[in-house]
Amino acid sequence: MSENENKFDADESVSEDLTPLEGEFEERLRSVKSITERRTIAGLARELGSLPVDAARAVLETSASIAGVSLRASIEFLRAAPKVSRVLEEGELRAWGEMGRRLAMGDVETAVSFFSVGVEDLRGVPQEARPLIFQVCSRQMTLSSAVALETFKSAPLLATHIKDADSLRLIFEVAAEISKRSAKHSADFLKATPRLMRLIRDFGADSTLVFRAAALLASAFAGRAGGIAADAWTALPVALANQTIEDALKLMNRANDFLERGGGAALHVLVAGGEVLRLLPEAFDAWIDLLWTVAEHGNSNLIAFVRSSPSFFQSIASETERARATELCQRVINVTREVACLDGEAALACFRSSAQALRTVSIEQFEQWAREGLSAERKDQRARRSYYALETRGSNDVLHTGGAGVALEKIQHLLCLYIEALTGSAVEIAPLAAVPHEARINDGRTIHLPSHVAEFDDEQLDFRLYKVLAAHAAGQIEFGTHERDSSSLRAAYTSIAELYAEDNADARDAFALDGYINEIEKGERALSPEEEAKLAQQTRRTLPPDSDYRAILALFPQRGLAHKIFGTLENGRIDRRLRHAYRGLARDLDLTRDHLRANRPHIIDLPVTLVPFELLFQIALCGGALDDARQFYGQIVSELETIVADYLTSARMTVADTLMATSRVYSLFQSISPDQSQQQAQTTEEDAETDEGN
Repeated sequence: MSENENKFDADESVSEDLTPLEGEFEERLRSVKSITERRTIAGLARELGSLPVDAARAVLETSASIAGVSLRASIEFLRAAPKVSRVLEEGELRAWGEMGRRLAMGDVETAVSFFSVGVEDLRGVPQEARPLIFQVCSRQMTLSSAVALETFKSAPLLATHIKDADSLRLIFEVAAEISKRSAKHSADFLKATPRLMRLIRDFGADSTLVFRAAALLASAFAGRAGGIAADAWTALPVALANQTIEDALKLMNRANDFLERGGGAALHVLVAGGEVLRLLPEAFDAWIDLLWTVAEHGNSNLIAFVRSSPSFFQSIASETERARATELCQRVINVTREVACLDGEAALACFRSSAQALRTVSIEQFEQWAREGLSAERKDQRARRSYYALETRGSNDVLHTGGAGVALEKIQHLLCLYIEALTGSAVEIAPLAAVPHEARINDGRTIHLPSHVAEFDDEQLDFRLYKVLAAHAAGQIEFGTHERDSSSLRAAYTSIAELYAEDNADARDAFALDGYINEIEKGERALSPEEEAKLAQQTRRTLPPDSDYRAILALFPQRGLAHKIFGTLENGRIDRRLRHAYRGLARDLDLTRDHLRANRPHIIDLPVTLVPFELLFQIALCGGALDDARQFYGQIVSELETIVADYLTSARMTVADTLMATSRVYSLFQSISPDQSQQQAQTTEEDAETDEGN
């Protein structure tokens, strides 16, 4: 050994009064064979003199522990420690070093990279949350070092999404609780947090309230169900989307209540409940009460019920108007709850059968059928469940024969012959769940009629109502609602396209400059009349080939509003054409019109958004506006009566005339209250898109 080497050893020798820690470090240092590495370690150790005593002790102890696994990792730790100690507290520094040591046990390069990166990014993480980060990572490290490393790296990014220190601490507390049972689920929980935070910010001033409720729900899930908390946290953005603050809090509270039935049941309630609140929030409380009744028969029934619920609500909500859909759902839920008090599986079968049954029978028939299934004759559970699943002929007979009024099934063949006689072509008849206020605009091939009519408590009168509804549907075929590529449609398309073209809107704004220059910026000369006519001809839009009324309605800026107006006006045109063409139908048409007039609401009781549509309905289909409507809205009534008289009265009016009338009424409604008209029309936008897809 050289003289210099002996001198280095002498300088670094251990004195008798060194502490055990220093002695251990010296012993580790002597075990290093490479002089260069020994000098590097010694030099790095000297730099620790600038650190507080507790921090220096933590660094030396941790370094010695790491050196037992990898000397190279220990050197990298010592090199990074002075800078890291300015960010982390003593305990956090030890935890950081321990993470690196455990990484080194699996892969030295990963540990070296971990130490070299440092913890500068953790400066943005509140002090209160840092110990929890290391706690979560330590627990994850037991099962997966890769998961722990990813969690550690993502913590600063998470802090950018959650500015509040208490909120961030709460998130890591939940993650720590989850990590007791599952490292993977705790990582999934943290990964899902940014997405949820983005959605929660949409609640504006109430976002803090929503976050607290969500965090408490996740904490409850973590305490009771462990890893399922991550699944619930991941599901929350979808469940809370498009909810009001009241509905969001209600949903999370109800899901929390169902945790007593297990994490899986509560998770299903959370997911399905969000969909129910979006479709029909008015029926949510009744649905929850039904679930508690079903839960008494076990979790399997409960979960099956919850999973069946979204399709049930979607089916009902998509086939009828909102108020009617709410009533139908609540009545189905109430009668299903009666069945559930006796038999959970039978109630499930009843619930699943309801949507299909209501397409062919009335709600009164369905209720009578459901209660009939509870009779003493069906004590056997298997027989009862087959009954509610509509698997037996007897069950189907009871369903379709109960109740007053006239069922479509009984007269469907007769109505098919009646429609074929009117139109000269065979059509299909599809049932609706309820009697509509207006005839539905069909696709020209299938006619939709209510499955059951009991409006008059008289079978003869109910049958006459069926005749009128069938005649209206047939009239759409006979009088060309679905005509294509006609000259009148092409003219209507060109006229309406020109009216709502953006270029023409700009031209109207610049009308005051007409005759001087065309574009101020370019300073172009004005075109001659011949040039203007030629340019207009070139830019004129024409009806696409094989198009019908839907292509023209698509030109309106607010398509939902246009569809709603068109539906009412077209039914009015069909009614007038039927009166001209079939004088014998007048008596039945008058019966229906009088029935509609007698059941109209008082105009002053309606929300202001519904008033224009009610006035249009009365004038187009009820023989004229009622007295109270004329009294309060005389000017609007006069305008609408003029439009209806101009476009719908003649016996030769076509669907193109209805479209031009739609344009006039559309402009009138926009001038009355554009925001309210748009708000009301939004409820029909999805229906409009569905019609276009047929």
